Amino acid sequence: MADLKHLAMLNSDGKARPPLRDPAGIKTALVDLRARVLARTPYDRLLTELITLDAAERAVKRGCDALFIDTFGDYAIDAVRAAVDVPVVGAGEASLAAASVYGRFTIVTVWPESMGFIYDERLRTCPGGESCVRVNHFSAERELDRVGSSQGIKARMLRHEPGLIDDLGQACRQAAIADEAAAVLLGCTCMSPIAAAIQDRCDVPVLDPSALGQQAAFNALLQGGPPSARPRTARRGQARDLVDLWLRHDTAATESDACDVCVIGEHA
Repeated sequence: MADLKHLAMLNSDGKARPPLRDPAGIKTALVDLRARVLARTPYDRLLTELITLDAAERAVKRGCDALFIDTFGDYAIDAVRAAVDVPVVGAGEASLAAASVYGRFTIVTVWPESMGFIYDERLRTCPGGESCVRVNHFSAERELDRVGSSQGIKARMLRHEPGLIDDLGQACRQAAIADEAAAVLLGCTCMSPIAAAIQDRCDVPVLDPSALGQQAAFNALLQGGPPSARPRTARRGQARDLVDLWLRHDTAATESDACDVCVIGEHA
């Protein structure tokens, strides 16, 4: 199909498929990162942003027509927009805007409070963030040490464990009541596989940031529009070179892990 548009879905948390089916004229491709670092701290987030920028540059070089950063943290979104000439959509930015339509909303996330800086930044920066009442952290700090195990919360969500879904459903119900919220926004795109099951257990809308972000990317492709007026860098491609250099000297960064959300590598 000559007019087929290609959407690159970056850092998609090990999903087997995108959350939404492609509309006519669009094909979504999952694009993995060449290495993974869990954004435990702002330092780690910087590394994740570099790897995400590398993936974005590679996807554009292969001819994609739009980019969807499938993480609530929208890693490197401003840097990506400065480096490419195609539409760029972030799951956090898109879902916060969509959630604000409901008025008061609350966030329930599986990440612990120590990673709250990611939510603080998105809520402060993105339109709609001011309508969020609170960020509710379902997971404890100890879960970070089990992310790569079969008992980690990501692996349990991929298995659709009924007990975990019940617990998350209860957490969403309680958050909506306590915060007097009209909707619950899930705080991680890794929760997308069980979003529908959580919705079945809640009386208020439960919003999936991965699906909302992909729909916003579809809209950007279908609606078109004038080129962005954002400032552009003249140093394109350097993220790819930096990651190439990094991976040549750090084999641990490419080692596989039981959890494909993030490879937790502690380096001296």
